[in-house]
Amino acid sequence: MADRAVLKALRDFATAEFREKTATLVHVRRVKAKISMTRGVLPDFTVRTVKGTHYLVCVFRGDAMRVYYFGKNGEQLGASEFTGDAKEKAWKEIVERTSSTFCIR
Repeated sequence: MADRAVLKALRDFATAEFREKTATLVHVRRVKAKISMTRGVLPDFTVRTVKGTHYLVCVFRGDAMRVYYFGKNGEQLGASEFTGDAKEKAWKEIVERTSSTFCIR
């Protein structure tokens, strides 16, 4: 799928989650690329890549957060659920390693 089609599919998924699960907030986030290879003294040349998960959809309901993982082509790779302190710790790590694509309130 093209990037635009992937974003549309993620928007549709996020909207459905917001309506069906009565979520208070849904964030769609893109994983930032990490440096995988450098060449040169300063370095002159760097290669940045994203491995595995490319997008995260974070659904907040009450005191729980469910995170859905999506690949480059928009296919769903899995999900995790966090509550309590684990939710706060996971959200902090997600914010550091991703950039916001859009949010549904």
